[in-house]
Amino acid sequence: MSKTIANACLLAVIGLLGAFMGAARADIFELKQGGRIVGELVDRGETGEYVLQSPSGAMVTLTRGQIAHVKRQDKVELEYAERSRRMPDTVESHRQLVRWCKEHKLSKQVDHHQRQILAIDPEDKQARLSLGYQRHRGHWMTRDEIMQSRGLILYKGEYRTAQDIALREKKAKRESAEAKWFRQIRTWRLWLNDPRRTQQAVDAIEAIRDPRAAVAINRHLEREEDQAVRDLLVATLAELDHPAAVLTLVDLSLADPLHEVRMECLDLLLARGNPIRLTPYVNALDQRHYSNEIINRAAEALKIIGNPAAISPLIDALVTTHRYRNTDARPGELSASFSPSGQGNGLGGGGGLSLGGGPKVLEVHRKNVDARHALIELSGGQNFEFDETAWRRWYINEQIQEFVDTRRDQ
Repeated sequence: MSKTIANACLLAVIGLLGAFMGAARADIFELKQGGRIVGELVDRGETGEYVLQSPSGAMVTLTRGQIAHVKRQDKVELEYAERSRRMPDTVESHRQLVRWCKEHKLSKQVDHHQRQILAIDPEDKQARLSLGYQRHRGHWMTRDEIMQSRGLILYKGEYRTAQDIALREKKAKRESAEAKWFRQIRTWRLWLNDPRRTQQAVDAIEAIRDPRAAVAINRHLEREEDQAVRDLLVATLAELDHPAAVLTLVDLSLADPLHEVRMECLDLLLARGNPIRLTPYVNALDQRHYSNEIINRAAEALKIIGNPAAISPLIDALVTTHRYRNTDARPGELSASFSPSGQGNGLGGGGGLSLGGGPKVLEVHRKNVDARHALIELSGGQNFEFDETAWRRWYINEQIQEFVDTRRDQ
């Protein structure tokens, strides 16, 4: 038999067998050229072909190359097909088949026949409830429809407002972009170690202008130890219009151990052209939370920023008190702490007494030279040394004079 005649016969068999679904064991053989054959596998030929018996008893042979997929069917599925084919299209018939499908755990078929019942009788209460409908304001509505009437949409398993969904999708998109930038910068960082690609990596990093790269650069800065690479990343970060860029530059201007790096970060902040917020630097003047070293760094930064609004907190930071544990003191020993006049080291007078067991707590009063320098600069040359009372008196007089001048101008 020629190949053309064989194919024609095969298609004819497909058309005939598609109409039969008996109760005997059978599988569905989906064909690559389209269509399907239902039958029971009865034998495998010598070359691996499939020998099938259709529900009507006809024998069909298929090669492996003709079959795209085999879907196994069990007796329940076959019986369901037979029952549904014989069933008249009435509410009661569909309801009987619903009960049978429930008994045999065919949940998809249960929902199908409930919908068929509603197609015949849209007000059928039993079918409505089975499909998850509820009476809402005089109408049958699904839970999704009720929530939508309240402005809520099912999103990843939870009902949310459209605005919330938009924010979540925007966040997911941003985080995806940040992750992509992290991987890209990591690649360029590896290139920096390769003399053949170093310049290419430097040029690529310097060219970054996407604000979404700021978070990735910060993450690399946290683990980077090479100062030259840190300088490159910081300079690139300063070009990005992102809050994380500003926060990092502020943090580095206070916390970096290298003075030149702290000054460079301040210069980069000033070069951005936007007013620098004083709050993080003023907060760093707080002796309750920060060391004497950080207080002086913050004072130096405020002097460079040059905003007179920092004068009052700088007066408070002229002399600060710090508490230290003296682990060398012997239990029961009366101890006193004191410091010299502070020539050359910023130490002022002060002390603390303690008596009893355990580590002793020492109080040390420190004169913060950088705070005094900042006050001299911001006050236009006034110098009351470390006399907080004199500085405060002058400041109050300045405020009063400014108020009077303002009133006169009105």
